[in-house]
Amino acid sequence: MVAIELWRAVTSWNDLGHGRFTLHFIKNRERQEVDFLIANDNEPFLLIEAKMSDTEPSPALKTFQRSLNVPAVQLTSEGATYRMFSNGNQSILAAPSFQWLSLLP
Repeated sequence: MVAIELWRAVTSWNDLGHGRFTLHFIKNRERQEVDFLIANDNEPFLLIEAKMSDTEPSPALKTFQRSLNVPAVQLTSEGATYRMFSNGNQSILAAPSFQWLSLLP
């Protein structure tokens, strides 16, 4: 469901002329992975991790955010509140997937 909604948003942004957005999966040599990376003009734009119930940001999401220096979101299917987590000099948003995805175009 998350992939479909993100693909729809990326396609909408491109059709509306907001940029050249693409949707990716990201994994490093240490086998850490993040479910989605949205890029704009081939530059990392946003990291998104989807979890069923884990409200704490994943270690991989923290690692990739520090490396790429982009905003990050962890979506969960449980809960109804938004929470912010510190990750060095950045923050990671933990959000209910149904609420966050409903804000996309």
